[in-house]
Amino acid sequence: MTTMFRGIRRTIAVAGLLGLPLMGMTPASAQEIELRFGHNIAVGTPTDLGAKRFAELVEERSGGTIRVLTYPGGQLGNEQQMIEGLQIGTLDMAAIAGATYGNVIPEANILGLLYAFRDTEHMQKSMRGEPGRMIADALRERLNIHMIEGAWYYGTRHLTSNRPVETPDDMAGMKLRIVPVPIFEAGWRAVGATPTPVDFKELFTALQTNTVDAQENPLPIIDSVGVPLVNKYLTLTGHVVANEILAMSDDTYNRLTPEQREILVQAARDAGEYRDQLTIESEEALLKKFEDSGMTIITPDKEAFRAKVADVPNTFQRGQLADIYAKIQAVE
Repeated sequence: MTTMFRGIRRTIAVAGLLGLPLMGMTPASAQEIELRFGHNIAVGTPTDLGAKRFAELVEERSGGTIRVLTYPGGQLGNEQQMIEGLQIGTLDMAAIAGATYGNVIPEANILGLLYAFRDTEHMQKSMRGEPGRMIADALRERLNIHMIEGAWYYGTRHLTSNRPVETPDDMAGMKLRIVPVPIFEAGWRAVGATPTPVDFKELFTALQTNTVDAQENPLPIIDSVGVPLVNKYLTLTGHVVANEILAMSDDTYNRLTPEQREILVQAARDAGEYRDQLTIESEEALLKKFEDSGMTIITPDKEAFRAKVADVPNTFQRGQLADIYAKIQAVE
């Protein structure tokens, strides 16, 4: 977006707040608003279908006055670039893995802590309760990013590798592709792996060329990238119950009326329920698909993995996660 266009957007917002006429423009509630919504996941995945359902609900419930244009597959940049776009107002909305925000606010690192959440319900109650509010406040106050919905179920992350993994000892020295987030690195180093950041778009090539030996992701993502073609072992570590945060730039948020914001919030919750169900159904079907394709499915000793990372909340970044971790564990 050009500087001139951003300036026009701000002028429109200011004029609306002051009640001033501007070249015959009507108030925001009567304008047709177009929002660009980016995400980094492939077309046809639960994230993509959830984003499209969100767009449909928003247009329907706004009477066609709000249109959401979705851009899948990293068309608007990788997740870090989209966060920057939200910060400076060149991107209206994005669905981004919650843990990725750990690069910019310490509180969000809890979302990448291995075994922080017990299951999907625990994650969603936490993100819609006090722990989620703590993260939302930090995003708004420090980054000028508004969390519209923080509990889209991204999937439970599991490990794939080019050799069997049943215990943490099997990961000693293993080059593991991780999302470039500090808490992921800390957790997997505690397990014994060698964390190796690789951009999502380069994941398949990195596995194919043995640049990395293993990766970890939810099952739908593992499938969409073609990981089973290059990794023959799937270990059901269930180490992160991952969420996506549906967020909006401050520029965009401030040019919407309270009624329009409510439409977006409710549409995000409803589209999230649809997206969550797709993910759950997909996970069940994919386990069978992977097994039928020749992958070896391993059920590991989860408690051995959990024990390796038990002290990370107290040691990571001088114990910054200890308080929010305790609040999450208290959620029933």
